Amino acid sequence: MSFNLVDLVKGQLGGPALGQLGALLGEDNNKTEAALGAAIPGLLSGLTSQANGDGGASLFNAVKDQDDSMLDNIGGLLTGGNSSSVMNQGSSMLSSILGNGAAGGLASAVAGLTGIGGKSSSGLMGLLMPIVLGIVKRKVFGGGGFSQNAGGLLSLLNGQKDNVQAAMPSGFQDQLQSSGFMDQISSLGGGAAAAVSGAAGAVGNAAGNVAGAAGNAASNVAGAAGNAASNVAGAASNAAGNTADAAGRAASGGGGLLKKILPIIALAVIGLLGLKMCGGGADVEVPDVSVPSVEVPSVDVGGLNVGDEIGGIFGGATDAISGITDADSATAAVPALEEVTGKVDGLSGIWDKIPEDNRGALSGLVGSNMDKLTPMLDKANEIPGVSDILGPVTGPLLEKLKGFM
Repeated sequence: MSFNLVDLVKGQLGGPALGQLGALLGEDNNKTEAALGAAIPGLLSGLTSQANGDGGASLFNAVKDQDDSMLDNIGGLLTGGNSSSVMNQGSSMLSSILGNGAAGGLASAVAGLTGIGGKSSSGLMGLLMPIVLGIVKRKVFGGGGFSQNAGGLLSLLNGQKDNVQAAMPSGFQDQLQSSGFMDQISSLGGGAAAAVSGAAGAVGNAAGNVAGAAGNAASNVAGAAGNAASNVAGAASNAAGNTADAAGRAASGGGGLLKKILPIIALAVIGLLGLKMCGGGADVEVPDVSVPSVEVPSVDVGGLNVGDEIGGIFGGATDAISGITDADSATAAVPALEEVTGKVDGLSGIWDKIPEDNRGALSGLVGSNMDKLTPMLDKANEIPGVSDILGPVTGPLLEKLKGFM
């Protein structure tokens, strides 16, 4: 994307506003600036995690309802009599969205890293919350090429993962871990846990990898369970498909932890089989099913991790297509899909430089993701007027992706 969300937030609080913020918090400028440098990417990582946990619905409502006019007079906000009220409201909103534990852990981590007081850190987070939501609102609703729905919000946030990662100060991940922030965020769901661990280390870089691996693992489990007895084969297949879809959505939204997700898939499918057998009176012994570990090689070519790049390509395409509900939203999705096509062109330029021993595994990763992306695109094209809008972009895109298979 052509903008950096971290820098946009920092820009609102730079120059004279930094001194005003420090005076409001009771901290000197150096500590205030350092606290901002940690608080902004920390807050964005938390919001991204929450959005990936529930599909962006609750955060989208908060963004939509945010009064963004305060961005036009930050100086007045920092020096006016209602600054404390704004802080309190922002803190309440942050706790409502992330939970008290995560909000408190984030403030504690910022204080621990930068040395500002705990009260100052909490106040800073409360003040940042409406500013961040206001900026995001202007991007989503201001003609930035995003769908004006939860899908568009997810596309914006997930597209900023590299910027958030780059802005994370050294040692901040350890502070987030020791403060309990990471554990609290993990409770928001698989997609949330993946997104935060990715942002504190790398927000969602492995999304496409897990989507493909989870789908393959679920299919393997379904097939093994189906061999146990013909009367449960249908149930196994359905359970596997549903579980794979859920895991794929969580992964494409914000990254994934492969070793945690695959056992969950296996347990979910086997559990559903058990319920089916109890209800149907069938006495069927289900064999032990081992889910194979799926390893995608970490291939670095010219400083680019190819596996991560493939994950980002399919994550971006999925985000764009998932938000399409009509012709207008299809038009809004075109810039994001054109951006994805640009990444594919960049990958084409280095594909021949990838060692042959690794190229096969990467081709398999592309293929498994294509199996999930193509039906999603087909469904979108069934909407009246959409295929004429998407065809000129997605047609060449799919052909280029097939070249990697």
